[in-house]
Amino acid sequence: LLNAGALPNQDPINCLQVALRMGNYELMNLLLRHGANVNYFCRVNTTHFPSALQYALKDEVMLRMLMNYGYDVHRCFDCPQGNSSHSQYVTDGWTSTVIKDTMFCEVITLSWLKHLAGKVVRIMLDYVDHVNICWKLEAVLKEQDLWPDINLILTNPRSLKHLCRLKIRECMGRLRLRCPVFMTFLPLPNCLKDYILYKEYDLYGQENFLGTY
Repeated sequence: LLNAGALPNQDPINCLQVALRMGNYELMNLLLRHGANVNYFCRVNTTHFPSALQYALKDEVMLRMLMNYGYDVHRCFDCPQGNSSHSQYVTDGWTSTVIKDTMFCEVITLSWLKHLAGKVVRIMLDYVDHVNICWKLEAVLKEQDLWPDINLILTNPRSLKHLCRLKIRECMGRLRLRCPVFMTFLPLPNCLKDYILYKEYDLYGQENFLGTY
């Protein structure tokens, strides 16, 4: 169907969302390569960050697949509270029936998810330039084993090579990045193309499926 032109973003229930909930790497990769929108928002339970992340928090293979295909990581660090204290009643917006523009920091700091915060944020930092983390997220991260590594990244300039990769990816756009044919026309050595596509973090392509943590 996809080879015949089926559009993966038209169904009322997002096809990529179904693949994510199944944990089916092959189906996810197939849909993403055919233009599935990695930054879709669920119509029922909307969060401030694109919905796909909800299903990938415990799986590094899935998480890096989303990031490699252009997931909008910056929205996860976009917290209006900043260094101010957050509401204590965060679970009011995180129930089985209602999620209304909930921030990433409110989700990842929940009691049953905060043990994942260090690993998830450390992975996210591979896909952004300089970001500011809010007071609430920082407080939880300081309790994690990966905090020294995260703090080192947050408090130092990013490498020029990394910044160039981000800029090239921004100029290319998500659809061109996932198109193998388009990449062949780039006048760059294959090693640079692989770097732009985050091949070093392509755990699915490397058949490294031990991604759950």
